[in-house]
Amino acid sequence: MDLDWTRLGKALRDARRAAAVSLTQEEMAEEIGVGRSVIQLIEAGNEYKKPTPSIRAYAARVGWADGSIETVLAGGEATLKAAVAPAPETGPPADAGLPLRIVHELKGKGDLLDTAVIPLGDDASMVVVVKGKPGASLAEIERSLEAWRKAQGQLLEIDYRDGQGDAS
Repeated sequence: MDLDWTRLGKALRDARRAAAVSLTQEEMAEEIGVGRSVIQLIEAGNEYKKPTPSIRAYAARVGWADGSIETVLAGGEATLKAAVAPAPETGPPADAGLPLRIVHELKGKGDLLDTAVIPLGDDASMVVVVKGKPGASLAEIERSLEAWRKAQGQLLEIDYRDGQGDAS
């Protein structure tokens, strides 16, 4: 049986636009923790081997009951849960063991631009999350990514093995 990804994309888009949900693509992307381009691909009917976690999060956010994705792909209609689920938290929960300032920054506005794990010798690593400012233009994002590339190169050159952090 062929799966109708175009039908699924249209149904999800219509559900997102419905009065009960009423979100823009940007708002949906932020709420489920993906980029706007992912929402655009889903709504355009991009074909996948199976429903992705992003598609499942989208369906849950618009209030679809479990199994609705498969039903719509097969030509049926989505079933709604009793009420539309509240917006999921973006970023880690406050009890994820991270300092509150990090949780606050991760949950804050702005697009996730990149991440990196940088080794600190044999016993530790550093996690870097790079976020752009909210509503940044393409040129601003490109400048931010270029600045990050330079900083990342410098971080990778530092020799942390001697405990002093001096570049070798």
